[in-house]
Amino acid sequence: MAKKLTKEQAKRASICFECGCIPSKDVWREAVAEKGKDYDSVMYMAKQFPISECEVITIEELQSIEELHAVADNYNWDNNCIKSLYAFIDHPLCDAGTALLLFWKGAGYEQLGHHPRFPNEQEKLFFQELVLRFKTKQFNSYKIAFDPYDECYVPTLDDCLQRGYLIPGELFCQYSTMHIDTYL
Repeated sequence: MAKKLTKEQAKRASICFECGCIPSKDVWREAVAEKGKDYDSVMYMAKQFPISECEVITIEELQSIEELHAVADNYNWDNNCIKSLYAFIDHPLCDAGTALLLFWKGAGYEQLGHHPRFPNEQEKLFFQELVLRFKTKQFNSYKIAFDPYDECYVPTLDDCLQRGYLIPGELFCQYSTMHIDTYL
């Protein structure tokens, strides 16, 4: 059975996710000062809650491993913001299961293979950093389970061989059995 977020946790996670996974208050302050397109997009979503610009929740303000995991699971990879990805793994509450989720949902193995589909140097560096943190056990907790096989993220053997994916064994491990209900 999956652990559910409390109403308060779900609200914070929803605000963070729906407002675009802003990495930090500093990034949000810059967007507020500029009052540009990013600000308008965030405020459109914020009004749905309804909250003011000072009540927008950033990744750095998430208060539990469950909230962080739920937001990471709902992260919109089409709006990929490398600062947001680092905000997840640099957060003091980032669990190894959340980092696994980011690696597999972000298809990190594609960036680390011999022939990346969509080469992106910033993403490649991010996924290299993520793998290094697994190899050197740099996560503060190992409480959340994420099974890339169960979630159907593992590429086929043929894909691995054709594209030269070299996926370290650490990224296939479930570090725990606690599942988080990330439906927001």
